[in-house]
Amino acid sequence: MRKIIALLLLALVSSCHKEYKNLDTAGKTKLALVQDYAQFAQSSKTLDSLAQHSPDIKTVQDAFKKARIRYKKIESFVTFYFPETAKNINGAPIDKNDIEETNRKVEYATGFQKVEELLFAEETDSAELKKQIGILNGFCQSLKANIENIQLSDSNIFEAQKLQMVRMMSLGISGFDSPVALYSLPEAKASIESISNVIALFSEDKEWAALTKKTLDYLDNNPDFNTFNRADFIVGYCIPFSKALNKIQQKLKIKNNRYTNAIDFEKQTVFEEGAFNPDYFAPNYNQKPTGAQIALGEKLFFDPILSGDHTVSCATCHIPDQAYADHKTKAVMASQKSRNTPTLLNSAYQNVQFLDGRVMYLEDQAKMVINNKDEMHGSFANALEKVAKNSAYQAAFRNVFPKEANITEKSLLQSIASYIRSLSGLKSKFDQYLRGKAQLTQNEKDGFNVFMGKAKCATCHFFPLFNGSVPPFYNDTESEVLGVPSQNVTQNAVIDNDLGEYEITRSPLKKHAFKTPTVRNSAITFPYMHNGVYKTLEEVINFYNLGGGAGIGITVDNQTLPGDKLQLSKTEISNLVAFLKTLNNPQKGYNQ
Repeated sequence: MRKIIALLLLALVSSCHKEYKNLDTAGKTKLALVQDYAQFAQSSKTLDSLAQHSPDIKTVQDAFKKARIRYKKIESFVTFYFPETAKNINGAPIDKNDIEETNRKVEYATGFQKVEELLFAEETDSAELKKQIGILNGFCQSLKANIENIQLSDSNIFEAQKLQMVRMMSLGISGFDSPVALYSLPEAKASIESISNVIALFSEDKEWAALTKKTLDYLDNNPDFNTFNRADFIVGYCIPFSKALNKIQQKLKIKNNRYTNAIDFEKQTVFEEGAFNPDYFAPNYNQKPTGAQIALGEKLFFDPILSGDHTVSCATCHIPDQAYADHKTKAVMASQKSRNTPTLLNSAYQNVQFLDGRVMYLEDQAKMVINNKDEMHGSFANALEKVAKNSAYQAAFRNVFPKEANITEKSLLQSIASYIRSLSGLKSKFDQYLRGKAQLTQNEKDGFNVFMGKAKCATCHFFPLFNGSVPPFYNDTESEVLGVPSQNVTQNAVIDNDLGEYEITRSPLKKHAFKTPTVRNSAITFPYMHNGVYKTLEEVINFYNLGGGAGIGITVDNQTLPGDKLQLSKTEISNLVAFLKTLNNPQKGYNQ
């Protein structure tokens, strides 16, 4: 009887092996994904069961970590194919108001990060913890049918792995995914293993296998979150790994998807010049502008004809040798509604404009600024009329827009916005370092590691754009409530009365919320914050080091910045400033 059973099992295994061998690479990938999902789903069930019945918090924490690792094995596909479910499973633990609902109903955060806050807190709210783990498990189990019915393609598989690399480098090793437990490095290891296993189904490449082992060994040998050398890891391991991934794809002649992405996947890595695509953030009607259109926009940008009294231009507040910002506390000091002038450099890489995110596109921003009587002393209608009557502009617009009989609102705004988008070259010293064309000092490297690690700067200013556009899809731009004071004091501080995004959305959770700006060129765009309250980078870092508004005694119920002190030393702050200076664009040729 035992022999018969053994023979039957052997036949079954042989049959499965034959079926596996006959699968194409997409089929093999799906089979592996289904198996990995089953392990993840089981780990989630185990976590839920332990949370409900085990009194030992350490046992639950260990089960949580195992479930997180299992999730990282399938994350590339879940986020690619089921992005909304992915947010419910592993989104930021921040409650939001539903702006589509008239009462602004609260949408409560769920997922691993929400559970982590409760599970690794000094005091555990057992009832809430059980509830949140139950909700998490529900979302995890809901993926079953979707995973089993998923339709993979070779192009999507490779794109998903490239996006996972960006996610790991930006959200993973920065601690965004694991802000409390700081379990980021084991999770980074799981991501690398997952990517490697997927690509191994396509190619038995010895170089790939060796590079994977080398990368995993580095993570094993450097397990401490705060001392982990992210600069060396990215340059010495992640970039070669990304290039090898691209090389295998080219060798297999697997084409990239043709739709417009934020990232140009024809590039070997996300750090190459031109890897980020400004057209992704532009409206469909104003993509791929000609050089003549950009030049026309530049002329308009510097021309006071757009102002009501011919005294100011766009460049009056966005001064080229001040990184297209100015050094004023506010753009219009006499206006109560005015805010600090942001840099226009790399403003193309954002999904919303203005500090309160009131518009999506630079075209809309330009119109609103020209219409602002405090800033431009006139109106857009008046500016358009003056440009339309100008013979030089008539000839220029006919050249750029030959199909249009007259100068229109649309063509004028297209031109200005195209010029501003041209100010988006990532050519700082740090970018050149990532491309192997420059070296950083040890202090600058240490500062980058503080930025990405202990100081948690990169959990809002996401690497490598260093703004609030959320990687790896870049289809959302974050805003934060920091509790910025009205004056530069740490005793008896009072929150600035500007309500920020709340004025636009009327969402209570967005009171005092402002768009996360870029920290590129921040060393030369002082003063800082929406109200210009801080004059130096050191003052800004000290504010964060103390825990934001909550840390200096301001009561901010909806503060999204953790109120914990960062415990940064003077040396770490100095190194952090040194690193931020490496993000300055060259002083000349910003758009070259």
